[in-house]
Amino acid sequence: MPDYIHYLGHSGFEISLRGNIILIDPFFGAGIRESLKIPVLKPALIRKADVILLTHEHRDHCDPDTIKELAERTGATVVAPKETLATIDVNARQKVDVKIGDRFQLKGVDFSVVKAAHPQSQYPVGYIINDYVTIYHAGDTYQFNDMLGISVDYALLPIGGSYTMDPIDAANATKLLRANFIIPIHYNTFDRISQDVKDFSRRVSRGKVIEMRPDESISIKK
Repeated sequence: MPDYIHYLGHSGFEISLRGNIILIDPFFGAGIRESLKIPVLKPALIRKADVILLTHEHRDHCDPDTIKELAERTGATVVAPKETLATIDVNARQKVDVKIGDRFQLKGVDFSVVKAAHPQSQYPVGYIINDYVTIYHAGDTYQFNDMLGISVDYALLPIGGSYTMDPIDAANATKLLRANFIIPIHYNTFDRISQDVKDFSRRVSRGKVIEMRPDESISIKK
């Protein structure tokens, strides 16, 4: 099966890369008081995972019980800043704590940890997956000047506008970073991050926007 990017909804992704399954911020609705506006998948549907990347500790990105369930069932390595890892009760041998600027390899895949501008979090980060394809997951972030140094094939960018970039800011961010494909995330999950994704798409002048629905997959292109 070709490598793919599968959208779990909100900011969550399952990425298949050369036989490895990488989960990023898997979110299934637990611990959120607001009424969800998108279909919510079940954690039990994920039967395989090799690496779980978490961008920060907020419950819509890191539900400790769900991460524990996934890690114990799959044996995946959980990667996150130490402040986030401290909330998760899994075997210490499955934990890798990271900080901004770190570069490391797991399962033969290279990862970089980059800045995220999200002052509401204790220690937010983004990740770049570096393989035959490069994928940037921004986490929750506002626009910041260091995006100028980011050049990737795919950029997964928040557009919700509540403690993250809104469509205007995210479109401006695509002029700083370089990405062949841009996937908008972290919007329309609940009322306070309702946005018109078409408005975002119209504002982007560099890179192709791919609008993904929850539970949709795309084949990775280089």
